[in-house]
Amino acid sequence: MNELIDLLTTEQGIEMLFQKFEDLGFIIGFLLVFIESFLPFLPLVVIVILNINSYGVIIGFLVSYTASVAGSYLVFLSVRSLFRKPAQRYIEKHEKLNRMLKFIDERGFTFLFILLSLPFTPSSVVNVITALSNVRRHVYLYILLASKFIMILSMTLVGYDITSFFDSPVKLILSLVFLAVLYLLSKWYQKYLERKMKK
Repeated sequence: MNELIDLLTTEQGIEMLFQKFEDLGFIIGFLLVFIESFLPFLPLVVIVILNINSYGVIIGFLVSYTASVAGSYLVFLSVRSLFRKPAQRYIEKHEKLNRMLKFIDERGFTFLFILLSLPFTPSSVVNVITALSNVRRHVYLYILLASKFIMILSMTLVGYDITSFFDSPVKLILSLVFLAVLYLLSKWYQKYLERKMKK
């Protein structure tokens, strides 16, 4: 237990953690982000920070970005191919869901882009709901390519060179404040969309 605490709370321990993760190969980093699209309880921010600190900014960013886009799009395609038609009867009986899908069909591009650009958005839920809508496949891919770039970039800016936090508490505080702002912005925007859909 003491070794685990040292690993997570000391500069040498974190550097060792990044080295061990790097030794596993970037395929592991790719798969973790990819799987997060299907299992949203996995901490995406932590995985991205691991990737960029273990493999470097460029490779870590590209691994995280491509895996996030690929995973999200596969969820979208799977739900659309397997569950969209069976779900139609259920959707017709539920006014709230019907209204939500109609809203996405009419004004979805901008709202989906902003929503998916925010790091704390439950993107797996967005992928599933959008798959049940009439948004075209290639349009959703464009949205993912643009929004995931911004989302992963924001995580990269916060989490790169995390060991420098030990020497610069100000940088740590600023990063935590930035994450808190993104979290609050994500929650506010989700509530804003809920209000717009009720109109």
